[in-house]
Amino acid sequence: MRLTLLLLSTVLTPLSLSAPAIAGPRAAQGWYTERGYVEPAGARIIACHGYGCTRRLALSVDGGLLNRASGILRSAQGSAAAERQALTEVIRSYTAYLAASLGGRPDVPGSPPQMSGVHGQMDCLDETANTTSLLLVLQERGLLTYHVVEHPESRGFFLDGRYPHFTAVIAEKRTGAEWAVDPWRKAPGQRPEILPLDQWRQDS
Repeated sequence: MRLTLLLLSTVLTPLSLSAPAIAGPRAAQGWYTERGYVEPAGARIIACHGYGCTRRLALSVDGGLLNRASGILRSAQGSAAAERQALTEVIRSYTAYLAASLGGRPDVPGSPPQMSGVHGQMDCLDETANTTSLLLVLQERGLLTYHVVEHPESRGFFLDGRYPHFTAVIAEKRTGAEWAVDPWRKAPGQRPEILPLDQWRQDS
């Protein structure tokens, strides 16, 4: 029994990390290195799909998508809350763009197990990588006025009765308040959830 628990703990450890391994201005980028993923470069992202980023596609988010994002975000510079609301619209357009670019059946929300490995289907790791990539591109372009992109977070580790789940994270520059940016339960083209990170951590 003791050996079984030890082995289970070893398997679950990579999934149950909730504290960032890297702090500082490049914390979000460091998450890609930790997982063996590819961070965005300029307007080029490596879109993850197939669950656990087992499938990858290089895409450019330059042009129309960034122009629309710029207009939406520049019209929402009145407050941090307005910027978060604008981000839901930007990410809504982005997930629709990803689905169209990947082709095949649009991503089924909530990553049902039977869709693992299927082209264009995304689990929470894929969603987190893709969302963080967009947020980093927006940040690099100076389009985030009130927020910075942070190291993604996780919750759950089986032994607490919850399946491991990851999310992209932003923080308010002035207050440090952290927000989960999570499109996992949403279909492509729907607005993601943006909610206080502490609240997100409590969800199942």
